[in-house]
Order: sequence, then C-alpha cells, then structure tokens
Amino acid sequence: MIYMNKFVCISQRRLRRLSRIPLQSFSSKTKEDYFHVLKLPRNFDVSADDMKSSYMELMKELHPDRHTLKSSEEQEEIAQHASKVTNAYQILKFPHKRSSHMLDLLGSSLTEESSGELVGFDFLNTVMELREKIFDAGEHENKELLNDLSKENQARIESVCEDLANAFRIQDIPTAQKLTAKLQYW
Repeated sequence: MIYMNKFVCISQRRLRRLSRIPLQSFSSKTKEDYFHVLKLPRNFDVSADDMKSSYMELMKELHPDRHTLKSSEEQEEIAQHASKVTNAYQILKFPHKRSSHMLDLLGSSLTEESSGELVGFDFLNTVMELREKIFDAGEHENKELLNDLSKENQARIESVCEDLANAFRIQDIPTAQKLTAKLQYW
C-alpha cells in the first residue's frame, strides 16, 4: 500500500523506516535556563500571558534608548542580554520547543535513537492518515472539513500539553519525552 498526499508519498516499508528518523529538535542543546532568563518559574504550563508580559517588561528595561549614556561595552552587554531574552521567548512561547528545552535542562534530551521508538508505527500511521484527509479536503476546497480537522488537531495539542504539564509536574520524564515527540507531529 502506498500513502500519498501533499506532505508524504511513502510505502509501508518506508513508513517503518520513517519511525527511525530522528525527531527535529528545536531545543538549544544548552544548559541556559530560558525560564530564568525571562524571570519565570520553570513550569511547562506557564501562561502565554505571563511569558509575554515578562518578555515585554524585560525588553522595555533593555531598550537601547534607556542606555544611551552608558559605555559602548555596557551597551553591547545590554544588547546581548536583549538578544538572549528574545531567544528565550522564542523558545518558550511554543509548547514543543518549551518541552524540549525542559527535557534538555533535566538532562533528558530527545535522541535520534529513541525518537522512532517514542511515537511508534501506529502513531505515525495515524498522522499520515490525518495528513491525507487534510490534503483531500484542501484539494476539494472543503473549508468546513478543514475547519473541523483544525479544531480536532487543536484539541489534540491541548490534550498533549495538559498531559505534558502533568508529566513535568510529577517528574515523569519518560512520559514527557514521549509526549514531546508526539507534540512535534500535531
């Protein structure tokens, strides 16, 4: 059987190999704690509003116009810190990047070897079927079906995020790794 859509054209044999392809990691692979950079608690379920508020407050403090009388070395340090704050916000505002970062900080980064094992063949098959539905709906300009599929996907993301928050809260790292791997596909 061949699965074919806009995103994937693959045989079952190649689908099995797909499960061994490494997950794309959005983490920084650094031990710098971006929660600390943004002055936030290290919680997966930190609110988007809290993140944005902290980011905006820090950027206001670091704005170059507030430091025109400082030496060029101090201005450069402030600019580097502002860059670090922006990078931290760009990582933490996305759930997959945030969970990958948390795993990195805990010394449990997703690895190439474990990525396929974490999600499994059945999960990848489900993702491919959903992508095929999306492609078909797009081909037939079925906006209602696309809207329904989008809502279903958003519900999946929210469910995985709730489970991730709980996994991190109770420090269930293997579950957090598996959910992080799944979140990449939704």
